[in-house]
Amino acid sequence: MGDILSIFSTKENAGLTKNLAYAATAQGMGFVSSIVMSLVIPKVLGLENYAYWQMFTLYSSYTGFAALGVNDGIYLRLGGMRYGELDKSGLKAQLSVIGISQVTVGALCLATLLASGISGDRLLVFLVVIVYGLLANNFVCLGYVFQSVNLTQVSSLASFFNKVLFLPLLASFIVLDIDSYISVVVAFILCQLVAFAYLLVCARDVIRARCGSLSKAARTCAADVRAGAKVMVAYYADSLVVGFTRMLTDWHLGLAVFGKLSFSFSLINFALNFIGQFAMVAFPVLKRLGEEGKREKYLEIRSVLHCFLPAVYLGYAPVLLILGWWLPEYRESLAYLGLVLPVCVYSCKANILFSTYLKMSRDEGLLCAVNVATMVANAALSATAILGTGSVGAASVGIVASLAARDFAFERIMAGRYGEPYVRDCVLEAVISAVFMAASWFLAAWSVLPVAAALAAFWWVERGQAAPLARGLAVRLRRERGSEQQYG
Repeated sequence: MGDILSIFSTKENAGLTKNLAYAATAQGMGFVSSIVMSLVIPKVLGLENYAYWQMFTLYSSYTGFAALGVNDGIYLRLGGMRYGELDKSGLKAQLSVIGISQVTVGALCLATLLASGISGDRLLVFLVVIVYGLLANNFVCLGYVFQSVNLTQVSSLASFFNKVLFLPLLASFIVLDIDSYISVVVAFILCQLVAFAYLLVCARDVIRARCGSLSKAARTCAADVRAGAKVMVAYYADSLVVGFTRMLTDWHLGLAVFGKLSFSFSLINFALNFIGQFAMVAFPVLKRLGEEGKREKYLEIRSVLHCFLPAVYLGYAPVLLILGWWLPEYRESLAYLGLVLPVCVYSCKANILFSTYLKMSRDEGLLCAVNVATMVANAALSATAILGTGSVGAASVGIVASLAARDFAFERIMAGRYGEPYVRDCVLEAVISAVFMAASWFLAAWSVLPVAAALAAFWWVERGQAAPLARGLAVRLRRERGSEQQYG
């Protein structure tokens, strides 16, 4: 019983390793859940219903706009504090103000939707997007509170419940032969509700506290919005690099093409969410370090990502063969996957490294400017490709080109602070990505041969970085395993 109740504990874990273990375990199960969702939902729903499901996931991912960045402002303001140091009364008042504001925005969105003339399944999709947004924004706000005070195990477990509880519901749809997207959407929202209830239980000290001044809380929210708006814009600008291309595909190339393209992005999104947990765990810990400690960790993380992230390209061929057998109607999507897989590499590097460090130094404006510039550049490329030629493949290449340019810009900014050479590394990463994209497009599963050769050459060129890192990681893993055996 004690072990079960411990999941509701607000006691902070010491150090980074245990938090990473929580995040890895929770997100590992979420990763499995996401894989099942990506592979089973398109099989169960069929092309049209799956396209509507993807439409829901696309537009629901932008409901955070309604929070105006207050969540990010809270995260920045409370980052590095301890849970016991929080003003529980003031926080309860602020959460109340945020909840009221979200209901107000939801009502305005509902009125606008009903007056828009949209009908049929699209109307139904946007209605459930509004419902989901009300729940998700409050969930994210409370989750950010726990993340900012280094109680990342709480938000990790909430994510765990949200993802894993969906599996038995999905299994029941298969048994009962339910093939309607709206059933999947309702189940998805119910799982989000359970995860939010878990966060509320963990925040019981805040819920029980006497509510502070709502007017003061409103002023605090306004300050958090001013601080967090830039981070919010930076985040959604990053998301819209891909999102704008998907929207244009829906509007101009039809629901079927949109569903197929969205399938390829769904295969990399869960990987991005999984790897992005490192940034969630690392932020409060890194923020407590001195400047020299931050620099050392930056150089270490950068080297690991530079040397080992491109290895993900080796996974394309087996994925292509397995999914081509399992979902033959999505073969075209798998061709797009080869073009967009570098998005995973560049976005992981940006989220784990550059975004984390720019937030720590409170350079949200700079982060925002770079992401907005990337979004605008990709919007121009996507519009040219889709409106001009009707080519989703060309639009996918434009996404990768935009992200590669952003990576170069971030590297230049950080090199000005830490003095690390970057041009050679950026060129090598771009060459590896280009080789993979060309090989996957023209050779399909046979691309594994030139890609493996290119990676071998890359690691040989970078053996001065890669070999010591590999040895260091191996030693660290053996040490961690020995500690677990000693104290386990």
